[in-house]
Amino acid sequence: MIRRILMLVLVFLAFTMPTEAISFQELKTSPQFKLIHSHEYAHYTPVENGGVYIYLNTYSIESVQYAPPKYTLRGTYYMVYTSSYQNEIIEKQLTVNYDTNYSLATLIRSSRTMNPSPSMIALIQASESNSGLYMSDIDVARYEADGTVKWTKYSADTRKFPVNRNHRILYDLADAMFMSVYQQHFDDIVIPW
Repeated sequence: MIRRILMLVLVFLAFTMPTEAISFQELKTSPQFKLIHSHEYAHYTPVENGGVYIYLNTYSIESVQYAPPKYTLRGTYYMVYTSSYQNEIIEKQLTVNYDTNYSLATLIRSSRTMNPSPSMIALIQASESNSGLYMSDIDVARYEADGTVKWTKYSADTRKFPVNRNHRILYDLADAMFMSVYQQHFDDIVIPW
């Protein structure tokens, strides 16, 4: 009798567990999702419609490390691919490590302290070559555009790779995370001397 009750409870729990599935419509309409990037295919070929869209879940962002001038944030973002032959949403977890010593504002201030007439071109080149950002992301799940789960997986691959300002999409994701938590853009940060 106790076994039957336990089995019924387990079956009940299995069917009532909330799923974290997400649909493209929810990404477009819910205020917690911020559109970071969109690229429409229709501009290039009249035959193909659709595009690539990247959304940041602003409610998922958490501060993992707060030790100014170094910060670590973690959050979830979604890559949406739509076309006549494929509609897919990829959920990813992104970890961003910031060293604000490399923000453009900090570089300008430190340059003025050391050299009264800094070359702005040299400063911009220095900030572009090392932005102070390192990221790692992992695939969490894949969904159909209507929210149906294709698969879920949690990979332990956490290789960090540097991101500079030329990696526009990743840089914009990191900047949006920083803005969401600290209400400042990454390049606005100045380290006091």
